[in-house]
Amino acid sequence: MKKPIILLTGGQAYDCQFRSRSTMLNHTYLAAVVAAGGIPLLMTDPMLAEEYAAMADGLICTGTQECAPEPGLLCEADHEWRNEREQRMIHAFLKAGKPILGICLGMQQINAALGGELEINFRFTVGVEHNRVTHTVRTEEDTLLRRLFGETFEVNSYHNKRVKTLAEGLKLAAVSPDGVIEAYEHTSHPLWAFQFHPERSRGEFPDPPTAPDMTPVFEFFVDRCGKNG
Repeated sequence: MKKPIILLTGGQAYDCQFRSRSTMLNHTYLAAVVAAGGIPLLMTDPMLAEEYAAMADGLICTGTQECAPEPGLLCEADHEWRNEREQRMIHAFLKAGKPILGICLGMQQINAALGGELEINFRFTVGVEHNRVTHTVRTEEDTLLRRLFGETFEVNSYHNKRVKTLAEGLKLAAVSPDGVIEAYEHTSHPLWAFQFHPERSRGEFPDPPTAPDMTPVFEFFVDRCGKNG
């Protein structure tokens, strides 16, 4: 049986040996896809969006990732470059009708690409902290998370932006006790997105240890990508 090819977006990095910009991806994403039976592929060129969408069986928009040995080596233009290339991929996979999974920044990128609104540094306006903390989420009925993990469970949290208003076509799937949107699904497209990091809540050292093993999230997604092909 052919294993599904899963395209993953990466983040900005700086190669200190050759003193040039680079692309990086945390190994936890790769491990989660491989464990679920998929073949991970790192996306590198946004101008090949249509070709990637034709070749790959699904898309995972990953969380924020950047690495530079010195401050200032990565600038605002680098971040804009990621926004542009990621949104190209999102629209290409939507057009192809192929499954999409968004994680943290990826969740925010998908919502923005579809016309939803984001809020930056929301902790200063609403007085809640969601960076490097653990909290519970409450899932909505008839959603993937409710079927996999029940009504409430614990998650990790590593973000300073949040989804403020959902784009048209998206429905709420989970929310934190302080009202932050933690997950959504698309009403007609095979698309799921989480503000927390399920790829970190699995394996030998899950984050947090009290969270459920979220391997089933990736098993579901990879299986859905296989059926789509």
